[in-house]
Amino acid sequence: MLFSRLSCALTATLLVSCGSPKAPTVREPWLPNLGLSEKLISVQLDKAAQAWDVMQSDSATRAEKRQAENVYEGALALVIKNWSRSSLPRKWETGSLFEMRDRQYQVHLQPAPGNPEEISPLMLDRLILAQDVRLAKGATPVIDAGLGVPVVGQAQHSKALAAKYPMMPLNGAFLTLTAVMEFDPPAPGKPRAAHLHLYNPLRKAEAQVKGERTHLAANYTAPKELALNNRFLRGFSLIGLLFPEKTLDESEIYRLELYDPKRIPVVFVHGLMSDPHIWYEAINAIYADPVLRANYQPWYFLYPSGMAVPATSWQLRRSLEEARAKLDPEGDDPGMNNMVMVGHSMGGLLSRMQTIDSGDSLWKAYFNCEPEKLMVSNHTLERLKDTLEFKKQPYIKRLIFITVPHKGSTMADRGIVYRLTRLIKLPTDSLVLAKEIMTGNIDYLTPQLRDWGTFGFLSIGTLSPKHPYLKALNAQPIPVPHHSIVGQYGEGELLTSSDRVVPYSSSHLDTGTELVVPYWHGCVEKPEVTAEIAKRLRQHLRELGRL
Repeated sequence: MLFSRLSCALTATLLVSCGSPKAPTVREPWLPNLGLSEKLISVQLDKAAQAWDVMQSDSATRAEKRQAENVYEGALALVIKNWSRSSLPRKWETGSLFEMRDRQYQVHLQPAPGNPEEISPLMLDRLILAQDVRLAKGATPVIDAGLGVPVVGQAQHSKALAAKYPMMPLNGAFLTLTAVMEFDPPAPGKPRAAHLHLYNPLRKAEAQVKGERTHLAANYTAPKELALNNRFLRGFSLIGLLFPEKTLDESEIYRLELYDPKRIPVVFVHGLMSDPHIWYEAINAIYADPVLRANYQPWYFLYPSGMAVPATSWQLRRSLEEARAKLDPEGDDPGMNNMVMVGHSMGGLLSRMQTIDSGDSLWKAYFNCEPEKLMVSNHTLERLKDTLEFKKQPYIKRLIFITVPHKGSTMADRGIVYRLTRLIKLPTDSLVLAKEIMTGNIDYLTPQLRDWGTFGFLSIGTLSPKHPYLKALNAQPIPVPHHSIVGQYGEGELLTSSDRVVPYSSSHLDTGTELVVPYWHGCVEKPEVTAEIAKRLRQHLRELGRL
């Protein structure tokens, strides 16, 4: 126990000197041998061109064409790999000339930037062969057979790029792409033209190749491995809990692919001392189902989990409104108008709060007076109104809850947990708010909050079954279809069981559907859980008439 406390104290001391996690940067290739790279590219271009000719030949047999396609794709993969080793894709030049003995090839980069069905290499900082991405242990790769070479296109995050493509992840975009190179017929005395396409298989599962519709190869798991399963996102877990101010500016919804107005956003919201990497398996399950893949686009909400639930709910609400304003300003995108939210633990409470009109019930859970009677600054009063008085987001049409403490968790009331909350350093703005309330307005606070002090304004405090806001929240019916996934750890009676963090009596709802799974609280990656999410997403499509 002493060692555990010392470890927590040491970790907190180390973290306090750190800012928010820093995304890795893309560096120029180290001492590239341009001459050797060009020779290697030329050799592989020649192999690809000869194989392409066999693939297009009317006299070639099916077996010969199949063998030629394998050679073509292997050669194209090496072209991309060697070219990427010599320079970053954004520095490639369209019309680049590669020579081999008596043959020349001129590579044209397609298309011009801005086409959602294709991505120009000039927009990317790295091109990574999907086959070279090492997946997490136990991960099942989602692969489509077809023509081309699956690649991951990485675009490093920047303020300018984020302004152009809102909700771009902080660690950059990792795009699902398929490389196809088309060769023009040889022309005497001229370099043979080659056209490099990077298709987006999420928008264009088939491509027009030499006048024929051709199904594209794709690897949907490799980009998500790079985007989610990394140290960068995991770094937000503990810092976001203990030092919320350090990550408050990054509190936002992020998307994993280019926005598609037809596909429905599924917003994944993590829980306490957690981060979006937990959704890797659930998101992979969406891409594994062709129907779900064609109809949904996964997003995630990143936030510091040390903040109180109402305050973080306001952050989520604001981020949803900003996403809609930037991506669907007219409010008529069919996907955006049928959004689904999936929340784990505290994230489920945040999601639930997006679907209700608060009225004055949440305000009365905190205060026994009208807002105007509080002796606080105008800024503090506006903050309180934003977090406790709000309207529902009408475009959220379904909720999926995973081990959510709707009625709180008794773990929040344990002495050791209460003492550990003293390590949480609230943002300056929140400290000012709490100080203003506690100094001049004690008599206006409800009795429980009066006794708790600042504990009632922390995330762990708002997860206590004794917190009055939970009672007010549970008095509000959930107005959209909803589904609960409840953990039962160990054997025994269901009604008295728990997932070791949240009791069944708290995660159970009398409304909606319910699935009980034999796991502890952190079960989001279990196959029964991801299968249930997929099942409910299919149900959503059926009820919308899209399936």
